[in-house]
Amino acid sequence: MDSRRESLLKFLSSIEEEDVINKEKKTESSYTSLPQHIPPVNPQIMRELAFRVERSAKDLNSMVGWLEGEMSSMSQHTTSFVDIHSATVDDVTASTDTTVKTVYSLLSKAGGLQKDMTKIEMMSSHLKSINKYLERLDNTLAALKPPLSQENRFT
Repeated sequence: MDSRRESLLKFLSSIEEEDVINKEKKTESSYTSLPQHIPPVNPQIMRELAFRVERSAKDLNSMVGWLEGEMSSMSQHTTSFVDIHSATVDDVTASTDTTVKTVYSLLSKAGGLQKDMTKIEMMSSHLKSINKYLERLDNTLAALKPPLSQENRFT
């Protein structure tokens, strides 16, 4: 980029204003159909134009470099966010699997407890019926015999 600039500046500086004016006069005389209001090319304007074009190219180059850095940073952040998301999904999946297994285990144990409770409920109803029969027997015996003292009585 610098070598192009230097060569352009050397070229422009080597051109004398008089040479440009003379060439323009020759061109004007050879082309009679051209309008007379076209001004001659000013080498100073060409130098300024070359300078501004080079400065714009440098600015554009630095802007593209900055954008490249930003895109690289965004790509790195995106990659890390995807990795974090993937790890989180894996953890949630593992936790969910563990929870489901635990729920199935609890349901199985609850089914076992229900079977045990059925046996206990049957025993409880048997004990209640035995208690009723004992109370009837006690009432029947109490009606047949004189009241027993409290110590000898079944309760």
